[in-house]
Amino acid sequence: MKKHILFVLPYLNQGGTEKQALSLIEGLRDRYKISFIAPDGKGAPQFRALPITQREFTRWDFNFFKGLPELLRGIKEIQKEQAIDLVHVHGAHELMLPVRLALGKVPVIFTVHGYHGDSAKISYQLSCLFNNLLANQVIAVCEAEYNLLKELGLNEKKLHLVYNGVKEPILNQQKSLEFAQKFNLDPPNQIILGTAARLNEAKGLTYLLKAFAALTPNPSPIGRGEQELILVIAGNGDLETSLKQESQDLGIGDRVIFTGYLDDLPNLMQLFDIFVLPSLQEACSLACAEAMSQSKPVVGTCVGGIAEQVSDRQTGFIVNPRDPESLAAKLRELINDQELRDRFAKKGYERYQQLFSSEIMLNKTAELYDLAIAS
Repeated sequence: MKKHILFVLPYLNQGGTEKQALSLIEGLRDRYKISFIAPDGKGAPQFRALPITQREFTRWDFNFFKGLPELLRGIKEIQKEQAIDLVHVHGAHELMLPVRLALGKVPVIFTVHGYHGDSAKISYQLSCLFNNLLANQVIAVCEAEYNLLKELGLNEKKLHLVYNGVKEPILNQQKSLEFAQKFNLDPPNQIILGTAARLNEAKGLTYLLKAFAALTPNPSPIGRGEQELILVIAGNGDLETSLKQESQDLGIGDRVIFTGYLDDLPNLMQLFDIFVLPSLQEACSLACAEAMSQSKPVVGTCVGGIAEQVSDRQTGFIVNPRDPESLAAKLRELINDQELRDRFAKKGYERYQQLFSSEIMLNKTAELYDLAIAS
């Protein structure tokens, strides 16, 4: 009989935490029996479509006194179907407490997906406290987070580095053509800069807009003739309206395309010439890994795990956050040098294969599962 793994998530939005958990569930279903419990949300349909045992509870930040008993009851119902061998909690360290109350000494693995905002340091400190008390193993998704957690007192014997990984996409040229038509993109006659992110403060998109504005008038790329410069921003979030207004105020509104959230990001990303990640806070970016899997040169900021994903001057450029002038300068260098873009693209794909493939992530995670269950 397959070992039974329970996944616990605090929400089902459309962010990196959910995408990484979904990848693990889909990739490990052949090795383990996997069950799942999480609140409802915009990202729920992809999870609900999976042929696995599932339960739902109310988000604690919506109604703690309703959500806690629902979570406890859901865990116990799943346990009755088949004894749970291990629980993998994602993103919210406080959820380990009801897991322990419901299941006692069943091994618990917790993945730190990165904390954002002004209270990030407090969240990391609390995570260390909860993990030292309640977790058997802890996964950090980049070395920067690994080192930070260790510095803040997390028991190093529990701590493991497992980079977020993504599948190499199976691209559909027809779907990419449909995206090009939908968003009025003309790849042969444009250089398309692109990013994919939640539209919030942590992603630094206002600095990307300022950098893009600084690139006007359009440079004339060497060897490719006069081409229009376009910026594509894929994603949704609280700042969508203000970012659109800012692009108008900067005089670039006609060349900045906001696509909204897309389930099929790889076929849009296929149209990009350069991927840009101007984040102010970041752990291990799935969008960056997806860009590397498609051989896209990347310009990113030196925060979190981005500098581990992007090897500066080998697979792309690393710049300081909140520095639109430096960002514009590196973008201009890539825009004007097709040979440099091609070299970065090739090396970036090789780096993806070495460190950020889905297969590597799945195998390392399964090793931790087996280790925790055996001990």
